[in-house]
Parts: sequence; C-alpha cells; structure tokens
Amino acid sequence: MQLHSILLVAAVFLPILVRLHVSLLRLLLRRLQVRRCKPRCRWICDYDEVALTFDPSQLVPGRRRLPHALFHRNQRVGRRRRIHPYVLDDLNANSVQQSSTLLGRSFASLLVPSVIQWYRLIGCQGRLNRKIGGFMANCFIEDMVTGISCPQGYEEKKRLLKKSFTTPNDREQGVITALNYTVNRINSGTHLLFYLAYRNKALRHASSDTWGVMKKICAELESGFLMMLSGDSSRTHEAYASVASSVEVPVINWDVLPLPLLENMVSNFEVSVRPSNAELIADLIIIKGWKNFIYVHDAQRLGALNLETIYQFLRKKTNESITSELIQLPTEVDEYPEFLRTFSLQRFLSKSLNRIILDAENSYRQQQLLSAIRSAQFNQANYHYIVANFDFLPYDVEMYQNGNINITGFQIINRELREYSALKHAIDQSKHVDRTEKHSDMDTRLAFAHDAVLVAQKAFEIALKKNDSIFHQNFRHGELYNRDLPGIYCYPNNDKENPQRTFVTFEHGRTLSRALHNVKLKPADGTLTGNIEFDRNGLRKNYFVKVIDLVSNAKSAFNKKEIFAWMQGEGFITNQTVAQHSRKPQGDANAKKKVRVVSVLVEPFVMIKRDCEKSNASGCQGNERFEGYCIDLLKLLSDRIEDFDYEIFISAVYGAKQPDGSWDGLIGYLLRGDADVAVASLTINQDRERVVDFSKPYMTTGISIMIKKPDKQEFSVFSFMQPLSSEIWMYIFFAYVGVSVVIFLVSRFSPYEWRVEEMANGGFTISNDFSVYNCLWFTLAAFMQQGTDILPRSISGRIASSAWWFFTMIIVSSYTANLAAFLTLEKMQAPIESVEDLAKQTKIKYGIQQGGSTAQFFKHSSVQIYQRMWRFMESQVPPVFTSSYAEGIERVRNHKGRYAFLLEATANEYANTRKPCDTMKVGANLNSVGYGVATPFGSEWKDLINLAILALQERGELKKLENKWWYDRGQCDPALTDGSSASLNLSKVAGIFYILMGGMILSMFAALGEFIYRSRIEARKGQISSVKDLRESFYGQLKLSLQGGAVAKEGSSAHEALKFQKASSCLPASYNDTPLSPSSSLASGPQGPRKRKEKDAQNNYNSELKRPTVVNRSSFNTAV
Repeated sequence: MQLHSILLVAAVFLPILVRLHVSLLRLLLRRLQVRRCKPRCRWICDYDEVALTFDPSQLVPGRRRLPHALFHRNQRVGRRRRIHPYVLDDLNANSVQQSSTLLGRSFASLLVPSVIQWYRLIGCQGRLNRKIGGFMANCFIEDMVTGISCPQGYEEKKRLLKKSFTTPNDREQGVITALNYTVNRINSGTHLLFYLAYRNKALRHASSDTWGVMKKICAELESGFLMMLSGDSSRTHEAYASVASSVEVPVINWDVLPLPLLENMVSNFEVSVRPSNAELIADLIIIKGWKNFIYVHDAQRLGALNLETIYQFLRKKTNESITSELIQLPTEVDEYPEFLRTFSLQRFLSKSLNRIILDAENSYRQQQLLSAIRSAQFNQANYHYIVANFDFLPYDVEMYQNGNINITGFQIINRELREYSALKHAIDQSKHVDRTEKHSDMDTRLAFAHDAVLVAQKAFEIALKKNDSIFHQNFRHGELYNRDLPGIYCYPNNDKENPQRTFVTFEHGRTLSRALHNVKLKPADGTLTGNIEFDRNGLRKNYFVKVIDLVSNAKSAFNKKEIFAWMQGEGFITNQTVAQHSRKPQGDANAKKKVRVVSVLVEPFVMIKRDCEKSNASGCQGNERFEGYCIDLLKLLSDRIEDFDYEIFISAVYGAKQPDGSWDGLIGYLLRGDADVAVASLTINQDRERVVDFSKPYMTTGISIMIKKPDKQEFSVFSFMQPLSSEIWMYIFFAYVGVSVVIFLVSRFSPYEWRVEEMANGGFTISNDFSVYNCLWFTLAAFMQQGTDILPRSISGRIASSAWWFFTMIIVSSYTANLAAFLTLEKMQAPIESVEDLAKQTKIKYGIQQGGSTAQFFKHSSVQIYQRMWRFMESQVPPVFTSSYAEGIERVRNHKGRYAFLLEATANEYANTRKPCDTMKVGANLNSVGYGVATPFGSEWKDLINLAILALQERGELKKLENKWWYDRGQCDPALTDGSSASLNLSKVAGIFYILMGGMILSMFAALGEFIYRSRIEARKGQISSVKDLRESFYGQLKLSLQGGAVAKEGSSAHEALKFQKASSCLPASYNDTPLSPSSSLASGPQGPRKRKEKDAQNNYNSELKRPTVVNRSSFNTAV
C-alpha cells in the first residue's frame, strides 16, 4: 500500500518538477552573456551530405515541439522522410551539455526549445552533431539548397548575408554552381574584412506568377538579408525591382537585359551586371550603312522596348532615316525550322528586307535558333544576321566559317583568364549540372552570375571601409535586425511577435545602393566579362565587346573573318583588334607577313635532311632544311589556304606548365606571341586546351607498349608432330591398338571371315586372313592412307573398318591442315600480350618518358590498373623513366627483353620499321588522343586550318602521308614480321628423314634376325651337329639369299627328295622344278646318308599329318 502511494505521488509531482527545472534552465540560458562563434564553428549545407534542416525563423519560445518536423533529404533520390524531432545527441555548448547531462537523455526532448532559443541568443550558426547528419540552422530547403557558412574567426570578422533567387530549371543548376564556387573562393581568401553568407531560394512557377514571386521575396525578407541576387526572366523582373524600391534592399541582376534610356523603368536600388546591347547594335548598323533591318525578338514586351532603345541611340548618332520591322519568334524552339522556312519564303516573294537582328531571350534559345539557321535549306548568301546576345561562342564561329552565310556575333567573356578555366572546371565536375550544360564553352549567363557575386563583395567592402561598424547593431541573437526589430517586413501585420511594428525600409539600403553604384572592377580582380562600372542608373559602362564579323567570299570556300573591338561610350576602336582579349595586336590585316611556325624534331614528323646535317651544306636554307610528315602537311595547308606563307623554327620541347604558371616549349612560344602556329606531334589535352586553341586532329594515336622482339621459334627434330598435341598422339596410338584387337576378334567370331578351299587331291583347306599380325598391318595401312591385300568380308568387320577409316580421314585431314601452318609460319611468342599482362608481372620492368603527356596520363588516371603501374614505376630503383623516346627505345633493345617502354603508337610503329628491326608493338592502345595544330586564342588561322584539315581527310591526303613516312620508307622486311610465312627448311622436317632412316635400319636388322633364326631352325631339323657342317649350312643359305634361290634338277638328290615329299605329302604336281627357298633343307649343304634323308622326309610327313585340317601354302615350302 505504501509503494502504491509513493508511485502515485511521483506520477503527480514528477512532471511538475521537470517543468520547473526546464523553466529555470530556460531562464538561466537567457541570462547568459551573448557569445560569438568559436573558430571551429563552421559548417556548410552540402548537397551530398545527409542533413537535418529546419527554419529557425519559425521558432517560438516555450513550445515543447519544433513547429516543423526535421527532414532527411537524399539529393540523389530526391525523396524526403520524416524523422522524429526529439532526438538529439551532442550539443556544442558546455552549459547545455552539462544541463542535459544532469537531466539525463530521456529528458532531451523537453530541452529542444531551450536549446534552439539558446542558439538564437548567442547568434552562432552552429551544428548539433548527430550520428546520421548535422543539425543545420538557417539552411532553407524548398526546391534547391545552397551553402551557408559560419566562417572561422567569427569574433573578428562580420558575416554578411546575401540571398539569390533562381527558378527550378535544369539549366539553372549551372548558375547555382557558379554562385557557390565564387562565394567559396572569396571566403577562402586571406586578409578579409568579412565573409559572405549566401543562401539561395528556388521559386516555383516564377514566370507565370509575378505577385507570388513578390510574396515569396517578402517572406524571405522576414528572416533577414542584406542584398538580393536575381537572374530570373524579364517577365518577373519587375517583382524584384518593385520589392527593392519599396523596401530599399539592393538587388543585383545578372541576366535580364537592361534598357539604358528608359529611366522610368530603372530602380535606384538595382544594378545590372549584364550590359545592354542596344548601343552596340546601333553602332554596328551605322558602320554597315543599313537603311532598314528586321528585328526578330523573343520576349514579347521587352523586345519592342529594346528596339525603341536602339532607335534612341540611332537618333543620337545619325540623322539618317532607318526603318525596321518587328517579328516575334515562336514560343517553342521546335517550331524554329518551320518559322525560318515561312520567313524565307515571304522574304523571297516580297523581295524585302534581308538584314536581320536575332535577339533571343537566353543562350539556350539562341543556340537552337542558330542551329535551325545552319540546317536551313534556302540560299542565305543574301542574308546578313546579327546575333544580339553576347553568347556567340567559338564553336559558332568555327561552324559559320565555312559556307556562304553572313553573320556577326558578340563576345564579352575573356576565355583566356585562369579564372574562366577554374569556373568551367567546377561546373563540369558538378554532379548537379545537367549534361546539356557541360559543353565545350561556358555561356555568358554563368559568367554574369560569377561577376555578380564579385560586385556584391566589392560593395560590402566599400561600405565597410567607410564605416566598419555599420552593421554592428544589425546582428543580434543570430538574426538580422532592422531599426531595432528582427527582420525586414513588407507587410508589418505579418509580425505577430511585434504588433507595434510599422512599415519601415531597410536602414542601410541606400548606403549599400551607393556602394554598388561606386563599384569598379577589372579583369585583374577576377571578373570574366571585363571592366565593371555602373552609371547613375545602375547600368554598366566602359566595357569592351569583341565583335566577330563573318562575310561570305565568292573567291573562296571560307568566309572572310574580321574581329573588331567595341567599347561602350567610344564605339568601334580603329587599328586594334580584340581589345584586352589578346596578348598582342595582330596589326594590319592587309600586311602580308610570314606565318611563324614552331615545331619539334621528332622522327618522322620533323627531321633534318641528311644532306643538310652539315652546317655548310649548300641548298639547305630556311624551310628546305626539313622533311617529314609535318613538313608535307604544312605544304598541303599552304596550297589550300590563301596567303599562308610560313617559316619554320625549332623548339627543344613540346611544352609543359611550370610551377609559376608559365609554359615552356611550343606552348610557351604561342603564349608569348613568338610563334603563330605550332605544327608537330603535339597531343591535344586538357591543360593545353585551356591556354591555346587546337585544330581538328590530323592524326589519332594512343599510348602503346614496345618490347624487344622475341627470338624466332626454334623447331625440334619432331616439329612435324606439333600440329597435334602429345595427348592426341597417345590417344591415336591406343585407338590403333584397340581397333586392331577389335578387328581380330570380329574376324575370329564371324563365320564369314573363314575360307574353305578344296585341294587338288580332294582335300580341304580352312583359313582366316586376319591373324594378329595381319590385323595390325591392316589398321596401320588404313591410318597411313594405304591399301592391303586383305579386306574384311563380314558385316561386322566392315563396320569396324569403316569407323576406323572415317576416324583416320578426319585425323589426317586436320593434321595436314595444321601442319602447313606450324611449319610455314614463324611464330614469335611474346612474353606479354596486353597492358594487363604487363601490370600483373614484375619480371619485365617498364617505363615512360618523364614529363610528357604519357606521364600525365598515368599520373592523373582514375583507372586502378594505371594507378598501380604509376606507383610501380615511381618505386623502381634505378629509375625506369627516360628523358626522351630515343633513350627509351635504346633501353628496350639493350635489356634483352627485360624492359618495356610505353610511348605513343605513332613513334612505336615508326621505330619498329627502323633497323635493326628488333622491337615490336604489343597489345591495343591504352587510350585515344589526337595530334592537332595549335594556335593562340583568337588566331585568324585556326578556322582556316580546321577546314583545310577536314578537306585533306576527306580526300585521303593525310592517309597517304602516313603510308609514305611510316611504311613505304620502312627498313624492315614486312615478310619477317610476326606470323609471316617462310619456306620449309631442314630443321623443320629433319624428323621425318630420321624416321625414314630408322625404319630402313630397323628392317635390315629384322631381316638379319629372321635369317639367323631360320638358319638355326633348319640346322636343328637337319641334325647338323658339327661346327663345320653348321658353318657350311649358313654360308649355303647366304649364297642362296644373294642369288635369289636354286633349281632342283632331275636326278639330283634334291629332286629325289621332292619326289618323295610329293608322294608322301600330296604335294601338287606343279612343284616340279620349283626354285628352292633359302629356308629349304635341300640347300643346307652336303647330304647325309640316304637312310637319314628318308627318315627326315617321313618325319616331316608325320608332322604334317598331326596338324589340324587347316593347311597353309607356306608349310609346303619347308617340307623336304
């Protein structure tokens, strides 16, 4: 009963105690001194990391739960899942950690409002660590999220917050990447007065809901920021301008086309990084002397206003009467081809205007329009287009260089700057940028966004230099205060916490606006679009634009290309091209100067003629000293390009980037302006492409493996057996024995193989031809494709024989086919066949040329096998790197197959055709690269060389040059290459001669053995016991063997013996006067007594009678 009472009291009073404790803790935290962030308090809301996010502006003290549940966002799958808001692990403040420890983790959920309120008090944009992510503050996630940072050294530097607004468009992802990159680059600098804290807000359906855009901007202002960045379309631009004017929060516009002379539409709190093109177009119309033109625009309202602005400039600059026609483009880009067909037909029928200004709303629509123009099927020689945007890319220049089309485009980006390459690389590497965004050139929209961040940074710097404590009172409790109240409200009634709030503008808005108008930036400050200055209307001034004019040329297939420099306020600058965009002016286009061509001595591309190796050789001046593939290529280019008169000089190296950022070799000559063109075996790679222009590849190659050619295959005595393996030969032998046994058994059991013959005296002879020896002989003869006197008569014997014949036919045919390949092809067995074989072994060392493109390939490769090979090469002692190709090739030849050299395939194949012809290429190429002709940026020769190379490729001229210098002049016999055929020699077929001689010798010994064996048998039969009689019998048989036999004449003892044998053993009558074989006892020397002869004859007769009925003819030859 007492226990129940205690539990009841605890259940009633414990919540009260906990609430009391929480209230005391909350009061304690509010009384804490406001502290700043520690240096380690730095965090970034990243796309790739898991993050728990919430909006701190919605927090209200006293709530037990967060007003918004935390979200776990996985950007890769684009899904959100709800996470319980009461789970916290660690806190980055000692006081809160101690308090939470005292209360225990079970009460952590009750501390959440206090913890958040504490973070608002101290103003620390910090992080509460969790095992699955981070607890983020001020990180807005709706459609897109970008980084916010609480910089190191917060107690010494201010964090100035600005906000950008974008639309949820795939192409906008490139803009977000550019903004993030620029903010991070600025914050990573040294000696800064402040850091930029940047947030992005993605607006849904912004183009169709201007009022909704204004409401969202005002909602974001309630959480507070100092400046806006906008790149939205012109349709909602008035929403930003309206909010900026009413609340006096400055806005930087990076993409909307401004209208310079329409002052009533310009806000005093807005600056535009994108300059106007109206004055440039007006100056171009005046220079070309156009009296009329067509203005094809994209935006329905601003297109007409921009045309009006162009006319205002025309009226200020000329008194000529100029008329125009206004035409709007279709809304969908898919309708552009049909629009152009209809447009051209109307122009042709009415014979009206054919001078057209194309003003697309953005870069994407412009590219689609230009693509439709290129694919148009009507004659455009009488048309002249002006592309009004600043996105006339180098790719467009190259495409329009060939063809009868007149077009003028503008470029404002300085693509030679290092900052351009760095930003382009960041955008290409971003996983959030759409694939269509990652093209070879970056459009101006991204460059304007980049420069907009620099403008904001410069404006803050100007304001702080005038008053370094200007924002000191605006940051309180982690929020932005405006006139002693948190946030900036367009509608004061929305602030429920401060009912006394009235409408007030941003107190520092005018100061920041004046700072923006005073911004002056130059390319040295990192801008990509040249000088940035603003006039009193917030529009850019004193900026440069490169104007590229392509005019069709009736005398050539190439358009005439002219490049001019235009400066705002000054117009076109005479006697200068590409102002501030090239290292050296190109001078007067009419002055014919020799093109300075730099190259490198590498066989067979560029070589000094043998006759010119001596310095005093006659006729070896200037270009005549050289020969090679590249020299012939230059001659072909000179024939196809007008006024391409060149002079050649030599560089020691190709060119590599030095630690100080400069370049040596060929690339260095181009960058310093000491050469106009580089023609050599120069590979096109990323680093070189960033600083020079390359033509289309005139040859494709790759990294290959060179090894020493292995020794030719040595043939053994029994090389004729190589077509079949030892295992096959063994199986054939077993098959031969087995088939012989089967045929013997079949012939013995089958009655059809037995033959019964009637004798002359009425007797019968029963015989079977397939004895064991005859079966072996028959099977061997069939295998050797020969015939025998015996053939099976039974069905079973014929089936077995047919199976054996079929087997032998296949085996012999296969052997014959392979024998020709094995004996007539000289195969060289290489120790390695591919790069995988080379990488997985350590017996053969391998190396590369140090400092070349091959070394860069292995060093920066992401392929695991190439990384392992690079580590292996770096760890070798002595080093496996070489200073040149010649050294590497010589090392391959001298190391007896223990060293492999990796080099470009062209050099590999050429060296393999040079004496002593002891190297070879193995495996496929590791990569694919091209050789190109390099020119400086903006060179007039690049496009001409491109078109000439394409024409030479189509005509097959480049392939002819390759055959000429690689194969036609080769010093090695092509017939001796790997796998080449050769005539048979004795070493390949010596074995069959040895077998022939062995067979003959073996047969002689077999005959001798038979002779001796039979002589001893006959001697026993004749009962010759004395040595003398035995010797005489042997000599007698030897004499008969040499003479070929003897004749038993009538009256001789041999004749009498045969008569007796005939009478006693039924010898046929035809045996009269039969030659005696050497085995006959009648030829065995002197005769014994008559009685002994009769006894021997009787014994032979009795032995014959004792035999079975089967009688062989051979038995009669031994009868006496």
